Amino acid sequence: MSELLLKEIHRFDHTLEVENAFTPPASWYRERDFHLLEKKALFNGWSMGGYSQSMPNEGDYLTSLVGSKPYVLIRQGGEFKAFYNVCSHHGTCVARGSGNTKKLVCPYHGWEYNLEGKLKKIPKAGSIQDIHQKNLNLKPIPLKVIGNFIFIYLGQGEVTEFNPDIESHLTRDFYKNLNFLKRIEYDIPCNWKVFVDNYLDGGYHVSHMHPDLASDLSLESYKTEIYESYSIQSCESDNTGRVEGRSEYTWLFPNLMINRYGKWMDTNLAIPIDENNCKVIFEYFHEEEPIDLEESLRASHQVQLEDMDICQMVQTGLNSGVYDQGVYAPQFEKPMYSFHKKLKETFLKHLS
Repeated sequence: MSELLLKEIHRFDHTLEVENAFTPPASWYRERDFHLLEKKALFNGWSMGGYSQSMPNEGDYLTSLVGSKPYVLIRQGGEFKAFYNVCSHHGTCVARGSGNTKKLVCPYHGWEYNLEGKLKKIPKAGSIQDIHQKNLNLKPIPLKVIGNFIFIYLGQGEVTEFNPDIESHLTRDFYKNLNFLKRIEYDIPCNWKVFVDNYLDGGYHVSHMHPDLASDLSLESYKTEIYESYSIQSCESDNTGRVEGRSEYTWLFPNLMINRYGKWMDTNLAIPIDENNCKVIFEYFHEEEPIDLEESLRASHQVQLEDMDICQMVQTGLNSGVYDQGVYAPQFEKPMYSFHKKLKETFLKHLS
C-alpha cells in the first residue's frame, strides 16, 4: 500500500510556481487508502474540539468525531474536560449531540459516569469496588484552551507542542467577546478536501456560485495572506447588513475555517466520514444579540446549499475516471496550492 501511495503523492509536484503547477491527482480525493492515511497522518494529534462560548454553564457538553475517534467535551468545575466517548463495557458512545447533564449514562446497559469521567454505577453488575480496580473510567483526552477555542490531542504517547503560530493567531482580540448562537451540521457527499479547496480558491467561485453574497462584497478588494500552517483571505464591503466592513476568512491546517465579518463570526469544521463523504459543523457567534438572527442564518444557509451543490458536482467529476489532474488559477488559488503542499509534506513525514 505504501508504494502505491507514495507514487500518487509524488505525482503532485510541490516545487513548481503556481502558474506551472498541477493539482493533486484525483486519487487523493477518491481512494480509500488516502482516507486511511489521513486518519493517521492528519487527525492523530491536535484537532479542533469546540468553543468555550458554546458551553457557558456547568454540565454543558458536546460530542463529535475526529477521524474514527468519538469524543465528548464537558464543562466541569469551571474548566473543560475531554474524554473518548466510549463506554468501558462494550464500547457504546455514552453521550449524543449536545446539551446539559449532571452525569453520563451509557444508553446500552446504564453504566454511569460522573462529569470527571469516573465510573460511579453499574446496574446489577456486582461490587463497584471490584470494578474500579480494573480502571474502567472514561479515557481522558488532553486539551488546550486557546482564547475561546478548545483543542484536543488524539495522538499516542507524549503530547506534542501546539503550533505557536496558530496559537498566536487565535488569541487575537478579533475572536473575543462573542456570544454563541447556534450550531448546524451539514452532511455533504464529497471528500472533505473538496470542501476545503472550495473555501481556499481566493473568492474565484463567489461571483459564479453566490450571487447574493457577491453583491455584498467588493470582490476587487479581495486579497490573501499565506503562512506556514494557515492562510487569510479578506475582502471589503460597503454593505450595512450581515456582511459589513472587512470580512476575514481564515483557514487553519487541516480542516478549520473561521469567518469574521461585521459583528458576526462563524466557524466551519470539515470532518471526514469516508473518501466520498464529510460532515461540516457550522457554529455561529455575534458580538451582541442580533435582531436579524433568522434572516442572517437563512442567508448563510443559502450559501451553504450552493457550496454543497458544487462540491457534490466536483466529487462526481473526481470519481468519473475522466479527470486526473487540473491546474490552478494563479491570481486566486495560491491558498489552495499552499494547502496541497502542506498535505504532501504531512503525508511524507508520516510515511518516512
